Amino acid sequence: MSTEQSVNFQSLNLVRDELIATIEAAARDLETFVSSGQEDAEALQDSVNEMQQIGGILKVLELRGATVLAEELLAVATEISPGSEGSAFDRKMEVVSNTFFILSRYLEYLQQVKQPVPVLLVPHINALRKLRQEPVLPESHFFSLSVPTKLAIDVGERQGLGTRELKSETRRLRQMYQVGLMGLLREKQLKNSIALMRRSIRRLLNYAGGDAPLARLWWLVDVALEAIYEKNMSPLETRKFLFMRIDKIIRQVEVVGAKAFMAEAPKGLVKELVYLIVLSRSESAGAQTLVRACKSLKISYSEPELQKQYAALYGPSSHTVSSLAYVLQNEISSAKRTLENAAQSEIAEIDDLDNFLSALVNISEILSVVGLHSASDSLKGQIPVVEQWSDVSHEISSAEISSVANTLLYLESTMQSLDNADLSGEKYGNTDPNSQERQIASNELSTAIQIVIEEALAGLSLTKRALNSFSDSNYDIGHIKNIAKTLTSIRGAMSVMRRTRAELILENSVEFVEDVLLQREPPAAINEYLETFADVIIAIEYYFDSAGTNGEMDESVLKIAEDSIAALGYPI
Repeated sequence: MSTEQSVNFQSLNLVRDELIATIEAAARDLETFVSSGQEDAEALQDSVNEMQQIGGILKVLELRGATVLAEELLAVATEISPGSEGSAFDRKMEVVSNTFFILSRYLEYLQQVKQPVPVLLVPHINALRKLRQEPVLPESHFFSLSVPTKLAIDVGERQGLGTRELKSETRRLRQMYQVGLMGLLREKQLKNSIALMRRSIRRLLNYAGGDAPLARLWWLVDVALEAIYEKNMSPLETRKFLFMRIDKIIRQVEVVGAKAFMAEAPKGLVKELVYLIVLSRSESAGAQTLVRACKSLKISYSEPELQKQYAALYGPSSHTVSSLAYVLQNEISSAKRTLENAAQSEIAEIDDLDNFLSALVNISEILSVVGLHSASDSLKGQIPVVEQWSDVSHEISSAEISSVANTLLYLESTMQSLDNADLSGEKYGNTDPNSQERQIASNELSTAIQIVIEEALAGLSLTKRALNSFSDSNYDIGHIKNIAKTLTSIRGAMSVMRRTRAELILENSVEFVEDVLLQREPPAAINEYLETFADVIIAIEYYFDSAGTNGEMDESVLKIAEDSIAALGYPI
């Protein structure tokens, strides 16, 4: 089972800022149209044009979920016309405005989790489709799977009924199913509601018999309902709609009779039920039977993980979190200095304990607001320790100061990592000392990688200027006598970072500089050599510039550098 094709996140990194700026521009232009009393038709057209541009970029990036969302957004926008009014228009503007926010937030979230999760966009796609009175998409829309047509369904002895009896019994069972369905739709008495639905479905399964094609559907419905109850799965709108469609199948049995059992179940319904069962990770006998029969059916996340991702998507944007992180870093740094002063004094003592304690409480509350509950709890665990320091009879120990200081160091590391962190994931979900030490070490490594990359880019920029001066001065080698040393230092950094391809390219580049460019007499084809060598340097520069905060870089561009250095006679 798969979601989307793999995404080139380096490409996304390069266009994300421009893409989000275009999304914000489209939202502003549409707001201008509305605030002008719908008289500024040019603003509306600008917004539509920008939406077309957004959809085109997302399609190139192969982000299927985001592309579909952008296409639905454009379809709704093109139906907006000056003079619209009323509650329907207000509702349309509300959904469209929310979609702009979700689209930009999803792009940020993709960079955090490094994995496309298009199912998160299905509710928003459906909200737009409803505005156009189009059929909603199922939750499993972005998944592909193949379900065996034969499943080992044990329903016991088939209960055969006459035509009239079956019709009467099906009508009664449908009423039972509908009562349970109403409870599910209203999210009331879920335990009893699901029990009624299951009882109705299992009776239908008995009447159909295990060999009837439609029996597979009844069996999957029963297993899915059991999984929803067992795992307390959220009654999402798409799931409610799924079980409403099942009611229509029951009605067909009521109208047609036993012949309806021989009809194949709609593939869309089967796919959606299987998706729910696999997503649930249920341990029930039915779910395990399905898993054994469909070993290739896998989802990379479970229902609880999906709900965490929904919460993260609706959480604060990276800009908001970054702003808060900046404020918190100052607060944490100030608290660290206070502790350092106390630790260095002869008598460990906090000068203004009330303000220090208030600062810790404030930091913990802000951490909780931005969703870093574990980090917040870690600090809250230290507050009682600090409160004891107000007791004059209590001697502040170095161990207590060290414990509080380590927690602040962990929080500082967390703040520095927020720009690239998954706020809903497990990265900050463990507050044990070992986990905190790993987080601190990881952040220090990321910081070191960023410094290396910045130095490498500075060295490459210096190399380009030196080559330009070399060319302009009629090939005075004095301008390039140091570039071999510069490239060698960058190569050494690549060796430490285990970037073998980049290391080899730089090694061959140094050989080219020493063997060709630093000779007293330039070769006859010096201009062509310099142009080709410039391609090598620019490709390497692009490679470093594509690095995210975690040091990941676009390896594909190295092919250009490899081909260029090979053209100079120094193949890898």
